[in-house]
Amino acid sequence: MRISNGHVTNSSSTSFVITSKNGLTREAFLNLVGVSDESLLVDMYANLYKAIRANIKKIPEDISIRQFLETNSIELDESDIAEIEHRYGRGDDVYWGELSDSGDDGGLAEAFFSHECFVVIGDDIYFNARNSIY
Repeated sequence: MRISNGHVTNSSSTSFVITSKNGLTREAFLNLVGVSDESLLVDMYANLYKAIRANIKKIPEDISIRQFLETNSIELDESDIAEIEHRYGRGDDVYWGELSDSGDDGGLAEAFFSHECFVVIGDDIYFNARNSIY
């Protein structure tokens, strides 16, 4: 029998891509997911926003969206890629990042959403977290 005395992890993460026409503010994010400040869920989604902001990076402008996704092993459907390219073409900023089940930046909300695959589409913000890795 083998015994490990070190840190053992079986973590999960979800890569995400976000496009934003007018910036990714807390207010815009809560509006995108349909949560008001009076909602019982506001703290959960505010913590998810906190995790996103802590892990977000802008996709470099010197590489195509498709090349960036392929280089970073972010696998999305053709329709998802087309939507992201469309929004980038109209001038939206495009970001990427990762949520982790460690919850380091967003607590339980980050840990929960790191196990989920989802897309939320709004006029100003597109949030795609379909690339879930276990």
